[in-house]
Amino acid sequence: MYSGNVPRSVAYRQATRSTGVAGRNIRMTAMVTAIVFVKAEVARIPEVAVEIAALNGVSEVYSVTGTIDLIVMIRVASHDQVAEVVADRLNKVPGVVSTETHIAFRAYSAHDLEAAFSLGG
Repeated sequence: MYSGNVPRSVAYRQATRSTGVAGRNIRMTAMVTAIVFVKAEVARIPEVAVEIAALNGVSEVYSVTGTIDLIVMIRVASHDQVAEVVADRLNKVPGVVSTETHIAFRAYSAHDLEAAFSLGG
């Protein structure tokens, strides 16, 4: 279970699946990635973004143009932890007006795949 105490790059190499890469075994953790669209009070967007970014389980926060104000990337070990981050903490940040959460089931970007199989720390 991801507790936020382990660097996120290390979390990818922890405990559930073993795979051989260049003669080495790496233990991998299945990570749940959630993308959260956040509408915030316009005057508080920077403060809301900073407070959300400090939450355990949140890996990135982006301010964006369009009908939403922020996009939040959450990477945790379980769906229950997504619920804890979004429902128990993120939604309670002062200035958050509404959220819409999307769960990713497959990653196609080279960046995510590199991080998942990286041997460095």
